[in-house]
Amino acid sequence: MLQLVITLALAATMAQCEEEVMKNLTTVTWAHAVNDKAYLEKALASDVSMLEADIVLGHITGKDGPPIPVMAHPPATTSDLSLSEFLSTVKQHNNLNSKQKGVKLDFKSIEAFEKAQPIIAPYSKPEITFPLWLNADILPGPVKATTKPVDADKFLKLASEHPRAVLSVGWTTNYGGNITEGEYSREHIGTMLRKLHENHINQTVTIPVRAGIASNSQPVLLDLLRETAYLNSSMTVWSSEGDFVEVDRLRALLLTVGLERSYLDVPKDLADRLHLPPAANVKN
Repeated sequence: MLQLVITLALAATMAQCEEEVMKNLTTVTWAHAVNDKAYLEKALASDVSMLEADIVLGHITGKDGPPIPVMAHPPATTSDLSLSEFLSTVKQHNNLNSKQKGVKLDFKSIEAFEKAQPIIAPYSKPEITFPLWLNADILPGPVKATTKPVDADKFLKLASEHPRAVLSVGWTTNYGGNITEGEYSREHIGTMLRKLHENHINQTVTIPVRAGIASNSQPVLLDLLRETAYLNSSMTVWSSEGDFVEVDRLRALLLTVGLERSYLDVPKDLADRLHLPPAANVKN
């Protein structure tokens, strides 16, 4: 009887924690560039919720043959960790632990995403329960960004074949250093909405936006989230170290959108300066 009571109490506690996270997505925590075996092992042993990793076409260190999807950030094209091994290792960990680790797969080229399709497919089945995000910068964005985006139509078409996955689709950006001003325009927002519509997207979507730019873009981002509410949409606010951010404006954006629709993936010092309310204080 005592064992049953303890089990029920633990289940209730876990359910309460999950409910609070859903009320305040800014409490989700991140590990970045989990692109090698050592860091993957460390991240799995940590308390973070989501493992973000980069995928390119390349080779496992010391091995030849045709290029395969491996975990690396450009310009690197070699790694000791393939996408296949990354996902199987996360799955094995989640099978043995009650607290699931989610994955955010950041594809750096459409070729890497195309080659990854048979590798991703087993993890988009309903019996796999840990979060799976498919991320790419699919459109050119501010401030006159010159990085080549991943082909939007090809990415969305292939991603829609994994309906369990969350689509994380955003813009390339040119910000930081001497660039301290910029905003997402109505043209940026309109193009994103058109691409989602043209490709008949009907699964959960999150829109990654760069904190320093997003803080200047509240009206258009509110419009974007309103127009995509049918996709259970959210925004993921991210920032690079050293980015200039108007903290008060960013806080206002997060609270206006609602913490139940706002993931926060920024350096700790910026997160601390936002002084966001804890999960327990967030209203339904």
